[in-house]
Amino acid sequence: MTVIRRNPLFEIYIENDHLVVNNTDFRRDNGIFEIDSITSVELIRNLSFINKIIETTFGLNVPAKSSELRINLENGFKDIVLTHCDLKKVELLIYKINQAIIKRENEKPSLSTK
Repeated sequence: MTVIRRNPLFEIYIENDHLVVNNTDFRRDNGIFEIDSITSVELIRNLSFINKIIETTFGLNVPAKSSELRINLENGFKDIVLTHCDLKKVELLIYKINQAIIKRENEKPSLSTK
């Protein structure tokens, strides 16, 4: 279980081949997603226009105005706003989730045509 924010609690974890999102601050973000229905998970950092110019022009790493966790599903996507979260933990979690998705894909029997 990965807690990416403590107060209010925000946790994301994989349990029984499901990705579980528990956000006590925004209950509409809560959900349980089957790993098989997830194509990928990514972190989207939204910069203000001025920050984008600074980052592009000078190559400086500017803190994002806001960040979102995007869960890409077979039939769409779910964006979850990450407010006051430990983004290092989120990045590690994204890596672990994507590895679990790849592992599940590799375990599926391949259909071969002869």
